[in-house]
Amino acid sequence: MPTGGNVNKERNMKKMILKAAVAAAGLALIFSGCATDKSVNKDAYYNENLKDFSRTNLKNGIPVIFKKTGSSQIFVMRVIFEGGTPLVEKKLAGIEKLTMDLMFHGSAGYSYEDIQKMQYTTTFSMTDSSGRDYSVAGIKCLEKDLDSVLAVFADAINNPLFAEEDFVNFMRNAEEGLASSLSNPSGQLSIELEKAAFGNSSYISSPDITEESVKNITLDDVKKHWSNLLDAGRIKIVVVSGFDGEAQAQFVEKLNSYFGDIKKGDYKAPFVRKISVSGENITVKNPQAGTSAYSIGFFDCPEKYDEDYVPFAISLMYLDDIFFEKVREEAGAVYSIGTGILGGKELLGAISAYKISDKDNINRLIMESINSFPDEKGVEEKLDQYKNKYITTIFGASQNSTGVAANIINSMEYSGDPAAYLKRSSQVVNVKPQDVVKAYKKYLAQNKGPESNPIRWVTVSAD
Repeated sequence: MPTGGNVNKERNMKKMILKAAVAAAGLALIFSGCATDKSVNKDAYYNENLKDFSRTNLKNGIPVIFKKTGSSQIFVMRVIFEGGTPLVEKKLAGIEKLTMDLMFHGSAGYSYEDIQKMQYTTTFSMTDSSGRDYSVAGIKCLEKDLDSVLAVFADAINNPLFAEEDFVNFMRNAEEGLASSLSNPSGQLSIELEKAAFGNSSYISSPDITEESVKNITLDDVKKHWSNLLDAGRIKIVVVSGFDGEAQAQFVEKLNSYFGDIKKGDYKAPFVRKISVSGENITVKNPQAGTSAYSIGFFDCPEKYDEDYVPFAISLMYLDDIFFEKVREEAGAVYSIGTGILGGKELLGAISAYKISDKDNINRLIMESINSFPDEKGVEEKLDQYKNKYITTIFGASQNSTGVAANIINSMEYSGDPAAYLKRSSQVVNVKPQDVVKAYKKYLAQNKGPESNPIRWVTVSAD
């Protein structure tokens, strides 16, 4: 069995297969305090830090959320475009990510080469990302460079070049990437998982370009999608910086000059219905799998801000170690196995098994491991350890402005409160053994009869 550095590699591969890191599902929230402190007031940290938040609106109604930090040097801004994949036709899957990428590949006032040179000389970054529920465009720079960087960023959003040559190159790269994914078992598993888990849900249109959409998307589609994104009703702005009240007011005036004239259109937030896990297990053949198999099972789990979520997340930590000990180490049945989260506003839990060598017994071993979950006494023995693990695993996100901005966006989009992440600390601290066992029984336990929690499996294998 691999050890040391190889163990880290296999765990990273597991995360890649799941395509949705636990962090993206709410575990990348900032915690503070000690997990062994049983007397934490559930709102003390939240209330103490609210003073660093302020909110205003641009003249067209676009909300601007400020979070003041101790640093007066680093400036981070994120522009959020809400709506996500529920608003994208399945035949155009991936168009939002493509649109965002092209927006930052040259604009009316700044060529891509100009932007690259400027990034090198002033050390700033412009980034974009697209998920199931929203997309984000952002900048990070020194405050002294903000005026010049903001001008480039705003032109990219308001006046993207959308050059034909760039579009053709991006689509060619997407087609080559799809071919590469389909040729290897782990890549194909991600694609098949997307279809199985979300094929009958509000997330039927993948955030990524698919085999279908790569043949359908045109440059005119991209331009139309960009026009739909520029709707003041679906845009929010998050700023993390050292700005105080006066500096914030001055910056809002700059934002108004760039984004205040974006009109409010007919955007309505999509309704995201609960994802179903019903259906048959799926097995797809891929000769590149050789003697191994690659599987992901998905199942119901709580939403990010449901009261069950933190106990459930902790229960997955117990389960990860049980899987590692029983399925990988003792049975030698798999190279890597662990848990994760899929989805957005609506979530699915997931179990991934990478490079399964004992295909005949893997299902039994997984079920036996799930059912060997400790009772309340057993949970209590390690609970503080797992609380601290939960906290230290994600604590790095609170150490820089970029991570803080991500936490604010996640909180805002999934709870309605930009500062909700500040409550996670006390939520973790106050979890009791019975809460973890309750979450386990509700979402994971494999009992016979109506109380069982169904797991639907997608497998890629050579046979």
